[in-house]
Amino acid sequence: MTTIHRPAAMALSPTTRLGGRLLGALFVAQGLLALAPMAILGPAIGWPASLDNPPAEQLAAIAGAPQAVAAGYGVYLLYSVLVGPMMIALAARLLGGLQAPAAATVAVFAGLSVMARSIGILRWLTVMPVLALAWTGGDAAAKADLERVFLAVNEFGGGIGELLGVGLFMAIALGTLVAAAWRRGALPGWLAVLGMVSAALLAGLILPAVGVPVHVPMAAAVSTLSVWMLATGVWVFRRA
Repeated sequence: MTTIHRPAAMALSPTTRLGGRLLGALFVAQGLLALAPMAILGPAIGWPASLDNPPAEQLAAIAGAPQAVAAGYGVYLLYSVLVGPMMIALAARLLGGLQAPAAATVAVFAGLSVMARSIGILRWLTVMPVLALAWTGGDAAAKADLERVFLAVNEFGGGIGELLGVGLFMAIALGTLVAAAWRRGALPGWLAVLGMVSAALLAGLILPAVGVPVHVPMAAAVSTLSVWMLATGVWVFRRA
């Protein structure tokens, strides 16, 4: 039977305590920041349910609320950029530094997640507003062409941002972090289980793309990750 070694509690230096409290507060803030895009984009364009609407409806909604779209996706980009460094900092803290193989793995896939997420989100801040503006002033033929372009860009950007960034890469980073931290005795079991559930849901987002007929709602996967971030933030802050 495998023995899981739990290190004895040690007195923490003031710098270590301050760093832990700061990291915990950042994780709590990050968990709450995930709610901001919905608060901004929901009333403006009906996001995230609007993502399932036909291209014509999405283009009309974007053209009708350009400031809200820019603000909502701008906040979402900020959230996505911050999640990488925070995961890396947590891995370094819980796994004994980035020289540990598991921590290095978390760093690599958290970085890949940030890049893929950013590419996916940038389509809503760059290409889509231009298409929406052109769509509003086009005739029927031009609108049909622009809707096809919108659909192609959206599928490509979604594959990179949602399937790879939010799904696969983040699932690997989170799953590696919580499994290694729990085995090392640096993370309580309940928080590790919640993290593994979140990682499983995130990984499930890519299943339809590889031919597995299982649909994991994006809202469920992202919400579970936010709950894990909030819980982890509180735990890290109190532990410091």
